[in-house]
Amino acid sequence: MALVCCVVIASCTNEVKKQPAKTSDSSSVKTPKELADLNAQLAASPDNAELYHKRAKYYLDNRDYNSSLDDMLKAIKIDSSKAEYFLTLSDIYFITNRTGNSKTALEKCIKLDDKNVDAIMKLAELYLYVRKNEKSMEYINMALKIDKYNAKAYFMKGMNYKEMHDTARAISSMQTAVEQDQKYYNAFMQLAILCAAKHNPLAVQYYKNAIKINPSAEAWYDLGKFYQDAGDWNNALATYTTLLKVDANNKNAHYNMGVVYFIGLKKYDLAIREYTDAIAIEPKYVQAYYARGVCYKASGDIKKAITDYDACLAINPDYEPAKESLKEFKK
Repeated sequence: MALVCCVVIASCTNEVKKQPAKTSDSSSVKTPKELADLNAQLAASPDNAELYHKRAKYYLDNRDYNSSLDDMLKAIKIDSSKAEYFLTLSDIYFITNRTGNSKTALEKCIKLDDKNVDAIMKLAELYLYVRKNEKSMEYINMALKIDKYNAKAYFMKGMNYKEMHDTARAISSMQTAVEQDQKYYNAFMQLAILCAAKHNPLAVQYYKNAIKINPSAEAWYDLGKFYQDAGDWNNALATYTTLLKVDANNKNAHYNMGVVYFIGLKKYDLAIREYTDAIAIEPKYVQAYYARGVCYKASGDIKKAITDYDACLAINPDYEPAKESLKEFKK
């Protein structure tokens, strides 16, 4: 259910990939037409800052971050008066994990254009990313003074409140976000997660709203887990079954169905089937081997239980539950 900073800053990565060298029209690898056109225009007009900016954005979109940065610095050297140039520069720095440089670029952008909501929101995102919640809120409020209907601003406000453990305000902010944008998947998911943490049945409707927007494996899984945790076994099984139609190789759905059959419904044969399916997807799924072993023991098949406990230790020699279970048989 991990949707904290990763849903806010979806493009962030901690690794800068090595980039292939630029190719020319004479290279054995054909240059894409869009890039070839930009190269030709720059050859004819080598002091055109906007062309460097366009090519930088092309490289950024195609994950050639080194080339993108080179072109963006050239654009700014030619013309440092354009706020949008510093906004693009901040994106390059952020995605290559140079957050300090990204912050400086955003501050320069806002200095040039103090009504630039995109830059203000990105700076708020950056402060949220580094867990400086008060500074993040400061910039969010600045953005809302310019655009009081900004759904993302309310969403980010909610994320800040969530990190500050103020659940009531987090929910209120997320509700405002979906009022402004009724197709805001991440906001509905956060509302569901916040309500689920409080065992509030409203979580079900929020998950269903998210699923209507994007029937993702994540949303189906979380809804199934909410039903499971609430002891609503039949709805949990139905939801996991639907999830497996979306993601046939979801090992955790099979595992959780095993838990429902074993713990909730006492149907050991069906639980064993689900754990076996989970193992087929992930042969080193130690928890599934252990759970299946427990099922075998409960159904009286001690030999198979021991085999599964041994399989756990073959995968992870330090897996304590299996060690303890094997000790019981030696008493």
